[in-house]
Amino acid sequence: MESRRGWMLIDFPVDSGLSFLSAVANAGPRDAFYVRMTHWAAPDAWDVKIKPMDAAMFQGEQPSDFALRPLQVSFPAYDLPELTRRLREHIAGRTVPPAPADWSTVGR
Repeated sequence: MESRRGWMLIDFPVDSGLSFLSAVANAGPRDAFYVRMTHWAAPDAWDVKIKPMDAAMFQGEQPSDFALRPLQVSFPAYDLPELTRRLREHIAGRTVPPAPADWSTVGR
């Protein structure tokens, strides 16, 4: 837990999590925030994982039945204000036109 101090975690159903990531990415410029959320090697990169879970964990008398759920998004707490701003922009129907990103922090 100490290694995640200063980080936030949100769990989603997989499809909802992918929609969340797309909404956040499309509601702002392809800046350092965008690079953190999309590239694993960026400094303070977001950690996005899809976890397999067994339905039998919740109903012990049921046979094992694994499915991919949830999608977990972990990000530095300092990204919360920009994340919130982008979600408001998305809700308002405002997007930013695609443009090249500066990938220099990840060696591209």
